[in-house]
Amino acid sequence: MSTNNNVCRQAFTLVELLVVIAIIGILIGILLPAVQSVRQTARRVECANKLRQITLAVHSFESSRQHFPVSQVGPGASDGAGGFQAGYYSWLVPLLPFVEQSNLHSSFDLTVNNGDGGGFRISDTHPNAVAAATSVDLFLCPSDNPSTRNFVTGSANPAPSNYAGNIGWPSLASGFSNENRAKSFNGVIPLERPANPIAWHGNPRISFGQIADGTSNTAMVSERLVQTGNSVQEIRRSDPRLGSRHVIPGAAEPLNSIANRLLSSTDQHVIESAFTGRSWSSGYPLTAPTYVHILGPNAVLGHFSSSEREGDFLVSPSSNHVGGINLARADGSVTFVGDDIEREAWWALGSRNDGRVSPSSN
Repeated sequence: MSTNNNVCRQAFTLVELLVVIAIIGILIGILLPAVQSVRQTARRVECANKLRQITLAVHSFESSRQHFPVSQVGPGASDGAGGFQAGYYSWLVPLLPFVEQSNLHSSFDLTVNNGDGGGFRISDTHPNAVAAATSVDLFLCPSDNPSTRNFVTGSANPAPSNYAGNIGWPSLASGFSNENRAKSFNGVIPLERPANPIAWHGNPRISFGQIADGTSNTAMVSERLVQTGNSVQEIRRSDPRLGSRHVIPGAAEPLNSIANRLLSSTDQHVIESAFTGRSWSSGYPLTAPTYVHILGPNAVLGHFSSSEREGDFLVSPSSNHVGGINLARADGSVTFVGDDIEREAWWALGSRNDGRVSPSSN
């Protein structure tokens, strides 16, 4: 009897088994969010490190060339008109040798337009097809990991980028209160259209000496999500932060006026929504790795009817990080900027010479 009793005591009853299963389920429920939080934090840190590397590469470029890398560069259209649909290169292409990608840089034929299908699209028979389709890990945020399946910007299947350079305020912005009536370019990553320059672009050779507000008060590079839809239906169902709203251009107007008109616009265009971030090598405004300081992080994006001509597609930074975005300042530091940053602080952060001091963090 004693032996039998011992055997019985070593076995689990059904009730005990159910209790153990319930406890395991509770523990999983407690631990899973913690594990996910740790993963999100790790991805955010990795993203910040990539931004820091890109910004330090810009520093090295400036030290070598005495100016920052320029976006929308290239030979221009064959007729010399210099339209942005001619297939200009983005600022990340000249930066390649400074991020240990010299071989990739050498594989680009910079004497030809970076596109052959409507100008900004690039086919699989183009001389730069392989180079444009090459994915660069440094240019991708681990929290987004966008699909490389890309039929929108050509059969070469160009590779995307999550990181974009700060071009400042939109071309029509007259400042906080009309003090910038000249509508001059005030970002850090300059725009250029060599074959047919635009007055708003001004001097495309921007250096540290022209950051009058101080490098710690001026944004240089941020992150934004990449559009992955390849059909009208997919684009319309995509992340609402990637749906481009049309803003009717007018005369010079204050930043707040443009921001409010962008927020109130319900005129979302599929074409302008299709290209965001889809090609790291393209200087075409709708897909180029550039952004403006008009609405804060994770807000909607938009465009003027003149955005292609002027080059300032109204892209707002965005990310899958909870509550905000990583942003690299011109001094090389990277901070996390919350979605609730005040508009005036965001505008000050975007301009290199508005005379205002931006906050060190949100």
